[in-house]
Amino acid sequence: MAEQITEPAQAIIAAWDRFAAGAWETRGDRPSTEQSRADENLLSIGISDDPAAVAKKLRYALYLNATSPWLEAAALGAVVPDMAERLMADDTINEAIWSAIVSLEAMEARP
Repeated sequence: MAEQITEPAQAIIAAWDRFAAGAWETRGDRPSTEQSRADENLLSIGISDDPAAVAKKLRYALYLNATSPWLEAAALGAVVPDMAERLMADDTINEAIWSAIVSLEAMEARP
């Protein structure tokens, strides 16, 4: 049964945490379970006004749009050397997604 969390932001963050952990373990070939389907549905269509939750949704979009292992790793939270230069050589969509993630995470880090 899917985990019940009443706060939308917490639910989105928890869904991302499970998705990212599974993606690292299986390299994107995750088994389809009721929980994984619910998580991916929430990451796709869930709505939140919390910057941290929106950043997780954008990480999910970046992961799905990734065309290289380094971009998948960055979406999952890895530090990728020369990220800005790599993105400029990649494409504008991923560059926009990445800059939005960094901006939202900076907002969340403010006191």
